[in-house]
Amino acid sequence: MWHLPPSNLQKWRICQSRMVLDNPWCRVRQDAVQLPDGTLIDDYFVNVRPEIVMVLAVTPQQEIIFVRQYRHGVQEILLELPAGNFFPDQESPTAAIRRELEEETGYQIASLLNLECIYDNPVKDQSRLHLFLAPDVTPTGKKAWDVTEEIEVVLMPIAVVREQIFSGQIRVAGSLAALLLGLEKMAQLNGDK
Repeated sequence: MWHLPPSNLQKWRICQSRMVLDNPWCRVRQDAVQLPDGTLIDDYFVNVRPEIVMVLAVTPQQEIIFVRQYRHGVQEILLELPAGNFFPDQESPTAAIRRELEEETGYQIASLLNLECIYDNPVKDQSRLHLFLAPDVTPTGKKAWDVTEEIEVVLMPIAVVREQIFSGQIRVAGSLAALLLGLEKMAQLNGDK
């Protein structure tokens, strides 16, 4: 097994930090930092966001549950895996993803596997993305959308997911990461090579 060599990189030193935008929906912190070579940067901005949960949810018919919705940041309608924000001091990642899947899609999780915790955008965000696999979900019919949500639930056969990725139908980074990890985990569980 190949091992990553040790790093000689050093962290930046935070000299000063202040919140420049503190709204419940958008928080931005301005850091004054000193780089390892001594360079001072007084205006490095960081988005302070809640953490995110995302799930690769699979029905007994071997379909993956996707949600299609308008995303105003890029002003496009996108296909992605069910996901949502949560605050770790108020809710666990597993409780958050169970809640989010039912709210967005009307499906409930029977069993849940932790895939990985990754960084969403480590250049300017501190948010982490908790990825899960739910290999056996069932419909409850109970949806509870937020005022900004209008969601179409799309059930996609597992056999066509790779085709949809490579044709550009699935283009959201977190969804691609969850699919990569989740499909590999499913293959391992099924004894596939």
